[in-house]
Amino acid sequence: MDVKSEATTDERRAELATAEPKVVSPVPAGGALALVRRIVGRRPPPPPTIIEGAKGTIAVAAPRTRPPVYLISFLLLVVAPAFAAAVYFAFLASDQFVAETRFAVRSAQIETLGDKLNSALSSITVSIGTPVMAGQDAYIIATYIRSRAIIDDLSKTLDLREIFRRPEADFWARLKDGASVEELLAYWQGMVSVYVDAPSGVLTVNVRAFRREDALALSQAVIAASEALANAVSARARDDAMKRAESEVRRSEAQVVAALGDLRAFRDKEGMIDPVSAATSTGTLLTAALGEKIKLQNNLFVAVRAMSEDAPTVQALKTRLEGLDRQIDDLKSKLTGAATDGGPSVAGVLSRFEQLELQREFAEKLYEMAQDGLERARQKAEAQAIYVTVFVPPALPQEAKFPQRLALSLLIPIALAIVWGIFALIGAAVEDHRY
Repeated sequence: MDVKSEATTDERRAELATAEPKVVSPVPAGGALALVRRIVGRRPPPPPTIIEGAKGTIAVAAPRTRPPVYLISFLLLVVAPAFAAAVYFAFLASDQFVAETRFAVRSAQIETLGDKLNSALSSITVSIGTPVMAGQDAYIIATYIRSRAIIDDLSKTLDLREIFRRPEADFWARLKDGASVEELLAYWQGMVSVYVDAPSGVLTVNVRAFRREDALALSQAVIAASEALANAVSARARDDAMKRAESEVRRSEAQVVAALGDLRAFRDKEGMIDPVSAATSTGTLLTAALGEKIKLQNNLFVAVRAMSEDAPTVQALKTRLEGLDRQIDDLKSKLTGAATDGGPSVAGVLSRFEQLELQREFAEKLYEMAQDGLERARQKAEAQAIYVTVFVPPALPQEAKFPQRLALSLLIPIALAIVWGIFALIGAAVEDHRY
């Protein structure tokens, strides 16, 4: 090395020794890693700093930082629960058996001639209108199955608490010890599902239990309780429909009995069974007596012309004529006035009898109308009756359908990751806005 180059090197060394330390710009962090960290909200750690000083160039490492909050939250809120769920479904979750039944709620179909005409007209209307939807009765049964009422009814024959606390049940799925009625209802609604098909009115009931026999017994008990409710609703509708009709029949029957009693008392008092027949008989006798009188008068007129007044024939005719006149007067008094023997006249008795007879006929007509109304009410009540028709009876399950171990083990981590990602993005947005 020549003298000139050595002088230049010595000058450079002297310059570095006397110069102040200078910080050079940090090494830029590069690549996709910085972009990913930016997306999840983490700031990249500061890169090492290069310092040039009197003794040369020095690289100073960035200070250590604590673990990022997002990573800790991801481990606590996503990884740990997902792992716990996977362990639970793989080793701890107990099998749950499902007994399915399907039945329809139908009304009685009793048609008269008028009903057939109305049904024909309604079928035309329905054919051009909207499809027929399920009746209210199906939804009544479905609501009953998910209500506390069915729990009270089933508790009379089954111990629901014991069924839902079997030894086979795990700690998470079983009914807790000492559960209240409200908690039992909430648990029941989670173990029993009811679906109503609106177009057909078909109810699908799925009952879950920890034993095959319990699932079958509960499903059969639900069907029996539904049938009992349907019978109770039908009986109530039938009683309401027939109560007024039966009361009207009883009232009309009482009127008929009263009218017959008045008529019997009248006959006992007047001594006549049928005043109309008596009046007819009296009228017939009066007509015959008048005819006989006319005949005697003609014979008397002829005898007076041919004989003297004192002739025995003439006197006999006069005597017979006088007796016939008394008989005619007596018959007339019986028909229209007071009788010679002090008895009532037929005309007066007949007026009262016709009034009583009219009351009897009116009461009988009302009774017949009430009977017809009762029959119509009975037909209407029968038409309002509902029946539970089971066409898919429950069977003893062979395999457990719940819990769905693989599906839930995959869905729970995905759901937790989605929820965590939403809150992580919100936190990153707030942090970026603050800085």
